[in-house]
Amino acid sequence: MIGAGLRRAGALAGAISIVLAGCLTDAPPPTAQPSPTAAPEATPTVTTYQLNRSVWYGGFVMTFGTATATLDAKGGPVVVEAVIGNPGDDDATMDGPVVLVAGAVTVESTRESILPLVPARDLAKATFVFDVTREFDVAAAEIRIGREEEHQAIVPLSSPWSTSSVDLHPQAYSLDVAGQAGTLLVQLHGAEVRADLPDWHLELEEGVLALTLTYDATFRGTFSGGYAFTAANVGLRLPDGTVLEPRRDGHSQSVLILEPGKPAVDLRSRFEVPVPGPGPYALVVKDGSATKDLFFEIPTATDVED
Repeated sequence: MIGAGLRRAGALAGAISIVLAGCLTDAPPPTAQPSPTAAPEATPTVTTYQLNRSVWYGGFVMTFGTATATLDAKGGPVVVEAVIGNPGDDDATMDGPVVLVAGAVTVESTRESILPLVPARDLAKATFVFDVTREFDVAAAEIRIGREEEHQAIVPLSSPWSTSSVDLHPQAYSLDVAGQAGTLLVQLHGAEVRADLPDWHLELEEGVLALTLTYDATFRGTFSGGYAFTAANVGLRLPDGTVLEPRRDGHSQSVLILEPGKPAVDLRSRFEVPVPGPGPYALVVKDGSATKDLFFEIPTATDVED
């Protein structure tokens, strides 16, 4: 009986094995799961702003051509192309900051920017690169050239010729005033107002301008040795009565010996003045105790930033 039971159990186990083997043989293969498809990145939006605007800063003339913004959902670069002119007699590099400003946000240029050494009396290309976030309002942005304490040139991207632009263009005026103090005759014939000192490649502080007067001087005495003409012979009287002397920098005053009866032409005196306002100015001519005021007015009676 026990043997018969073992035979029946073995037969049952064999049958179960056959059934299970059949089930495993007939089961369909597992279905492969597809890999998730990566979402394509959005194509950046490229916007080019035509600037075609020149500004004067630190003795340079900077002409901005285009500003190209390449922006995606995170932001991107704004690349500004410019040409820098150096009308001076020495090779130089502009050292003032160039930033991109929108509202209260200021973005400095990156290391990818190119600010070249500009040969004397020549031009060189410059590139300014600004990395902005998606929140930065490029359409409302403006390029600012110069330090905060200085005169700043401003070029808006969307409307470079709008009233908010500031080019700091020097203003030149023709004058025709003559007068004599003692033996010194001076004929004043020109004035220039600007926000920089181009011979030093320096920008003046906000609220201060350089006023350069151009004139001819003649010694009407008879001394054969001539007349030593220096900064001591001229001054500038402001509308409030203050008298200034020429800027002491070695570049701002003509110094020479005037020969008797022979005019010396295109002499210059440069003064640092508050931003010009209404009222008469005067070139003060001095010969010892004798003085003569040559009065003139600056036609715009305003800042060069207009």
